[in-house]
Amino acid sequence: MTYSIITACLNSARTIERSINSVLSQKILPAEYIFVDGGSADETLKIIAEKDELSRNNNLGICFKVINQAEKTGITGAWKLALKEVSSDLVFILNSDDWYESDAMEEVISAFEGSPDADIMYGPIYFHTNSEKILRNCRPLWMFPVMMPIAHPSCFVRKGVYDRMGLFDGKYRISADYEFLYRCYASGMKFHQIHRPLVNMELGGAANSSRATAREETLEIGRKYCRLPLIPELAYMARVLLGR
Repeated sequence: MTYSIITACLNSARTIERSINSVLSQKILPAEYIFVDGGSADETLKIIAEKDELSRNNNLGICFKVINQAEKTGITGAWKLALKEVSSDLVFILNSDDWYESDAMEEVISAFEGSPDADIMYGPIYFHTNSEKILRNCRPLWMFPVMMPIAHPSCFVRKGVYDRMGLFDGKYRISADYEFLYRCYASGMKFHQIHRPLVNMELGGAANSSRATAREETLEIGRKYCRLPLIPELAYMARVLLGR
């Protein structure tokens, strides 16, 4: 069973080495490591090239690929470009400022092997701020009409899911991951939970800085897939009142 890692990046020199090192330190290494760069002007591409050279010098067997994102279609467009290049059985999307626990891939591969009917594995995640490390547990999947119950970086997906369900919807600037996972859930894809946190996520991304857009997109997606339209409306009003 092979897997590919996808990382979208743009001027990510501050964090991307940590992210790459967390992949290279795994006991089970990826067949492909695909980067989609949005036009970095810092040391991001140099760091990727150095890690590629390190991988080749140590015969790690990882195929590094760097795709230039010529059209500025954001992170959703970057994911879509990379997914068209994937040839592995499993696809894991790792943000350039997130990183894996040291035994994450061993745990995920074992989970898929033990549950051959699973389409998507998911689990809790560690959120990091400047001063805190916070465990964010998964919420029940029936909460999709109200909120994103799981963190996208801690989702691990079979390539066949994208073949059947299609890719991310580029109309959503913030909530494309929510739309994709909700679409999978509404279509009957089989989600299986891993109960250990395997991913670390640095807070402060686009969703946190664009809450109004995220709220509007979440409402539209809820209306699209929820069988009880009032629920997304109530959730939207609650988020507005709470400033979330």
